[in-house]
Amino acid sequence: MSNLNLKGLWIPIEIFTDKNLSDKEKHIYSLVIFLSQEKQYCFCTNKTISELLNISITQVSKLVNSLKDKGYINIEMIYKENSKEVEMRKLIPTREKLNTLLNKSLIPSPTKLQYPIEEKFKDNKYNNKNINKINNRTNFEQRDYSDFDWNSLYANGE
Repeated sequence: MSNLNLKGLWIPIEIFTDKNLSDKEKHIYSLVIFLSQEKQYCFCTNKTISELLNISITQVSKLVNSLKDKGYINIEMIYKENSKEVEMRKLIPTREKLNTLLNKSLIPSPTKLQYPIEEKFKDNKYNNKNINKINNRTNFEQRDYSDFDWNSLYANGE
């Protein structure tokens, strides 16, 4: 599949509920934002995105261009020296859209809870204390899944 080491993708509620974007555009935009955290840009190829989303490379190209046309990302091409051949393409989330997103969802609210959490949920029959009593354990064991074959969960064994 792809050479990315992704374990999942979180889609902020502002993107998830954005009526200007299709579902696939939301996935691609969230991916671009996630992969842009370190260098302020993403250099994912259309092939990589197509493998992740299980869609054609042509469709990815149309979706990426649509995100550009709608003002969500900028595209910067870096060409090989003395050539018209593209060496790398940078997908850059636009500051205007990204700043709005950061202000709304990625920075936690400084509000204080009115009641302590345990007080608020003390009557919840599924709280951790009751689960521990049922299992006759005081702590849950941490499990190591580093050697687990996640591909074995797929029906076709891929």
